[in-house]
Amino acid sequence: MLVKGYKFSLPRFYWLLFIPIFVGTSYKALFFDWHIQTYTFHELEDFGRYVIILATSFIEAFFYLLIFRLIVYLLQLVFQKFTRNNS
Repeated sequence: MLVKGYKFSLPRFYWLLFIPIFVGTSYKALFFDWHIQTYTFHELEDFGRYVIILATSFIEAFFYLLIFRLIVYLLQLVFQKFTRNNS
């Protein structure tokens, strides 16, 4: 994984799955965690707050996607071993 010259790639399905995960985490962060409805949008600081919230939501959604990918990978390994032992 962390080898020089290795290119990280995800299948298109995971990138399509990323969109609803990102929207969900952004919605949760904006309206429930940060209570953004109590802020205004009159200063540059408010814009920076939105950018920080969306950036952390992006990273959080990517971690969720990687955890999902790890679970799928581990399940594939388990089922491959299970089918080899039963055949």
